[in-house]
Amino acid sequence: GDPSGIGLEVILKAMPTVAESARWILYTDSAAFDRHYVRFGNAFPYRWIGNPLEATEKACLHLIEVPGATCPIPWGDIQEAAGQRAIAYLKAAGDAALRHDLAAVVTAPVHKAAVGGAFKGQTDFLADQARTTRFAMAFFTPTFKVVLATVHLSLRDALATLSTALYMDLIRLVAEEFRRFGFPNPSIAIAGINPHAGEDGMFGREELDLLAPAVRECAEAGIRVSGPHSADSLYYRAHTGEFDVVVAPYHDQGLAPVKLIAHGQSTNVTLGLPYVRTSPDHGTALSIAGKGLADPAGMISAMRCAVDLCSRSQ
Repeated sequence: GDPSGIGLEVILKAMPTVAESARWILYTDSAAFDRHYVRFGNAFPYRWIGNPLEATEKACLHLIEVPGATCPIPWGDIQEAAGQRAIAYLKAAGDAALRHDLAAVVTAPVHKAAVGGAFKGQTDFLADQARTTRFAMAFFTPTFKVVLATVHLSLRDALATLSTALYMDLIRLVAEEFRRFGFPNPSIAIAGINPHAGEDGMFGREELDLLAPAVRECAEAGIRVSGPHSADSLYYRAHTGEFDVVVAPYHDQGLAPVKLIAHGQSTNVTLGLPYVRTSPDHGTALSIAGKGLADPAGMISAMRCAVDLCSRSQ
């Protein structure tokens, strides 16, 4: 993650809790690691290694040096040097995963403004690196899961992007990926776009013209999918166990209930990559970086989720 943010702090704070669950490797550099370890390491054991195959212990954090300087990069600032470091760490871990040296990648948060350019986020970066065009952003909570049909777009652009073809492909991807992760027949609910899912066309025809045909065709193909359902009650229905997965049409519709119901316990999961990728559902928190105030709960959830999905993967 961004070395100006809370990424390394929450990783170090999480390690005592998750250490025994896997062999953990941190892609970093000595300058960034040392200043965090002195303040947040709590004497947790670590050692530098040359490649992932040398990571043999569970009760130890293994470190791989990613070439490049980080000093001086102060905490709490948006700066290009920090963004470039974050991308260097991300690329190194992604390359190792594509070589099958890693089973999973857990990413700490980055700041898009620090990276700059056309950077859309870590999900898109890793998908481009893996040369996959079929991928999706999902959020796993203890009680339900959400997949986004569109992500970082304006609401106007997001709605213009939606189509029957997009939904058909996404529903199939969700079914395939959940089977891969050991959920053989998930119940997938499609959230409506308009109030009351359009009320039979009274409040908009997107449900009738775009969503319903995709649901019908995928259901006829044997996928356990239903909808479109009125979004105002759907997420609570999923939370109470009626559905396993909700497909949300745009970012904030899906993320608002996730963060309300499972604040600190939800995990960002990328569907469609050839390896497991998870991330805590929070940002760089520059305002508290370096102060020791960051809560590691989100990172712990992301690390535990990665281990669980690796154990489930088929």
